[in-house]
Amino acid sequence: MAESVSEISNSLVPLGRQQAMVLLEAGYLWLDMGQFDKAKEIFSGAAALMPKSEVPQLGLGAVEFAQGRHDKALQAYRSAQRLAPQASLPRAHVGEALLFLGKVPEALKELKAAIDLEPEGDGARLAQALIQAKEAGVLPPAKK
Repeated sequence: MAESVSEISNSLVPLGRQQAMVLLEAGYLWLDMGQFDKAKEIFSGAAALMPKSEVPQLGLGAVEFAQGRHDKALQAYRSAQRLAPQASLPRAHVGEALLFLGKVPEALKELKAAIDLEPEGDGARLAQALIQAKEAGVLPPAKK
């Protein structure tokens, strides 16, 4: 029986969109449960299966970010940004990681770029929330 769902282009093996979504959701479920190794394994596998997609890279960044490894999160988010230079969400996450690293001017530049790229997108909403948190004095977090 042929799958009627469109396949992810440039994947290493035939992978339907539904399958990709389930795979990525599994990664986020592991992340939400604090099972970072399992989440990272899922997102790494997804990145190998979908090397042209920024989404698994965002997941890898989220795993690192959740563990407080903001420098490694930034690396993953930059990878996502290279894969999708016109997408706002990778830029917003880059800005977020930069804020947590204390690189405020660079962070604000990325956040504003995220808003400019897709003013109505998820990345713009995240960027706006992060800018508001910065203006409220909540971000960047105080150094310990």
